[in-house]
Amino acid sequence: MKRPANYHGFSLLEVLVAFAILSLTLGVLLQVFATGLRNTANAEDYTRAVMQAESLLAQVGITLPVESQQGELDDRFQWRITVTPFPIETILDPETPTETLRFTPYQVVAEVSWSAGASQARSVTLETLRVLPVEP
Repeated sequence: MKRPANYHGFSLLEVLVAFAILSLTLGVLLQVFATGLRNTANAEDYTRAVMQAESLLAQVGITLPVESQQGELDDRFQWRITVTPFPIETILDPETPTETLRFTPYQVVAEVSWSAGASQARSVTLETLRVLPVEP
């Protein structure tokens, strides 16, 4: 089919192809933005969990007793602290008498867990050695 010489428009096929390309491009862009928002929310949750775990580790032996315990931070985050005596023989020279030491090392593990969706449970675990004085 020949077009008239003064015809200055687009055919229906050209318009449909342009809309198809536009819709595919917008779909990909929306998916990229949704993934970015999801990753931002995950990073925020992990950051909050790490800050809470660090805070819990710092409180053991100061405001929290030196014992295993657990609790909830709010409706999403739960925490658990595990305190176990650390075998001092693994870090000292075998000839050093351990009876004269005035401290006891403990391994302290802080775990903060939360639900990130319908079936996704996530957690952050931090551990450290804490040296506490021996009570006479």
